[in-house]
Amino acid sequence: MFRLLGVLSLLMMLSVVPAHAHGAPTDPASRAFLCSPGQPTASSSPCRSAVQAGLPSKEWDNIRLPNVAGRDVQRVPDGKLCSAGLPAYAGLDLASAQWPATKLKSTAFTYRATIPHQGSFRFYVTRDGYTPTRALRWADLEQFLTVPTPPLVNGAYEFKVQLPKRAGRHLIYTVWQNTDTPDTYYSCTDVEIAAPAAPAPAAPAPQAKPAPQTKSASPTTTTSAAPKSSTPRPVPVASSAEQPPSSATRFGMSAVVAALGGLAVLGGIMLYRKRIL
Repeated sequence: MFRLLGVLSLLMMLSVVPAHAHGAPTDPASRAFLCSPGQPTASSSPCRSAVQAGLPSKEWDNIRLPNVAGRDVQRVPDGKLCSAGLPAYAGLDLASAQWPATKLKSTAFTYRATIPHQGSFRFYVTRDGYTPTRALRWADLEQFLTVPTPPLVNGAYEFKVQLPKRAGRHLIYTVWQNTDTPDTYYSCTDVEIAAPAAPAPAAPAPQAKPAPQTKSASPTTTTSAAPKSSTPRPVPVASSAEQPPSSATRFGMSAVVAALGGLAVLGGIMLYRKRIL
């Protein structure tokens, strides 16, 4: 009797555990998580289209394939990476720029584990030139991080990541390969990566001040205030042997000669009269 009650109790406990609940990224959040009930982004156009296409929105943590064993490229075809090729999740493969994107503010990623498992994580990011309006392919992805068997912290796996240099709209692809089960989980996360800040312009180098000029020890010379001319000025002269006298000079000389002549005549007359007397 007691053994039967124990078995029934165990069955009741197992029935409480969700049959399809294991894990998915929640920060930044996957497409499936953003389309789950209670999320404000669940009313977005892509989420509504995915639900209409049959998305089990309550099972946002159950996009998994068994027995992949690292052969992801062989098992998950191009154009169906977000759904892992599962028909129920095909709406997540919708190529649209209207998928809600998380603006990355830090390098901390959180992967919520609704049922913890042992395993390793592989992270990919889309290459430059990616556009969400084109179906996602493996060739669009670049792997940038692998984390084997991280510890579970408060029901989640936490990671410090360093993305390759990217800017603008991109997609993070997460692969969780279990080692204690045969399952591998797949998730698509739309992100907006801020462009790196431009470096501040370098300050101009200080200009060297000219050395102060020293005064010359030689005595200063006094210069004339009058401006110098390259053409010598002619020196005036009173007369010159080669130059004939001017008319004024000739008139003066004639007057002198006449006066002297008059005096001589007058003197002769006076001398003559004295002899007579």
